[in-house]
Amino acid sequence: NYRAADALVATAGDQLDLQALVRDLLELFYEYFPEYEGCLGFSQSPRRPRYLFLYMEGPCGGLLPAATQFLRELLEAAFPQAEVRVYGKPWP
Repeated sequence: NYRAADALVATAGDQLDLQALVRDLLELFYEYFPEYEGCLGFSQSPRRPRYLFLYMEGPCGGLLPAATQFLRELLEAAFPQAEVRVYGKPWP
């Protein structure tokens, strides 16, 4: 779906708790899409609003549509008050 898919989530949560939650979400994602293990990284902006960025790293070229949709749904369920946006270039 996207070559460089970044999910952006606005949240005001505590960074330590947020990191643990994101690690749990990624573990669940990898259970369904093991081929992407090690392909996703994340960081949180230090200032408000506290944005969470999920991004592709390593040798992976991007997420296929089903994986992108699943990850987006995980993020939307985990952060119901946040806006989840996907960035990147769509696959041709």
